[in-house]
Amino acid sequence: MDIVWQLRQQSERADAQESRLARFILANLHANVHVTMESLATQAGVSPDVLRRFATSAGCQDLDDFLHQVRKAGQQQDVEFIDVIRQRQSSLSQQEKRVAEAILSDTAFAASATIEQLAGRAEVSAATITRFARSLGCEDIRDLRMRLARAPQRQPPHAIAPIEAITQALTQQYGQAEAATWQRAAELLRKARSVLLIGASGLQTTLVADVHQRLQNAGLASAWIQDDNLLSMTLSRLQPDDLLLILAPDTVNSHVLSAVHHAHIQKTPVIALCAQTLDLANQADIWLPLPEAQHARRYGILFALDRLEAAL
Repeated sequence: MDIVWQLRQQSERADAQESRLARFILANLHANVHVTMESLATQAGVSPDVLRRFATSAGCQDLDDFLHQVRKAGQQQDVEFIDVIRQRQSSLSQQEKRVAEAILSDTAFAASATIEQLAGRAEVSAATITRFARSLGCEDIRDLRMRLARAPQRQPPHAIAPIEAITQALTQQYGQAEAATWQRAAELLRKARSVLLIGASGLQTTLVADVHQRLQNAGLASAWIQDDNLLSMTLSRLQPDDLLLILAPDTVNSHVLSAVHHAHIQKTPVIALCAQTLDLANQADIWLPLPEAQHARRYGILFALDRLEAAL
């Protein structure tokens, strides 16, 4: 039985109480996963007798069957909620895309994170998180978290890449750039007055932090700026003896393209770690390859750091 269809039919009934009850359930379907008869009747403003009569007219065997169908529909809506986020990614603003990517990459984290934590993971402002939540029909961040928490946690296929596939990808990466290219990149890093590090994808915050730490451990004066306004100010002050290092394991956003444009104006060299398929590979002064296979790019970044450190 399609309980949602039944509810829509019932919402058009002449009986005012049953029509109001149907509209209330439809409007709050995602909140009815753990609903009881008493709480549903109270929230809808009807008596338990009206609720029992309504369940029968909706084609259910009894009230228990009706509540089971409503809970099941609520759970299905939460599954669809994740799908809605996924489907709407292409139409979102660049900032909201970062939020969507952060949520889809780790739904469990997003379901328990504070607005500040989620904003930090997505590298956006707290106001962007609020706008994103409301654009999906949520009242606020708490409502967004509840809907994410109720959604089934689905693991992506092949979450752990086979060792053979990773080895093959790293071997391909090794052959994509000559040793002289890596040496030239290391020399630019060593001679740079300061290295400005940019992570091109909000999902890779932890990975960019690791790269930043390793650059500092190698004795390089490096800065990793996540605030967009501060980043714009820093880019405007770049000098030819500085260096822009871009880490782009997945995508390239507008901030990265703008940074490359600023660096070219300031005659600041640009080193990009990315897959060859990205336009960034052609725009950088030195392109350092990452594996074409997306599941191996995290390993490819660590491999690239090892090569640079060896050359340093």
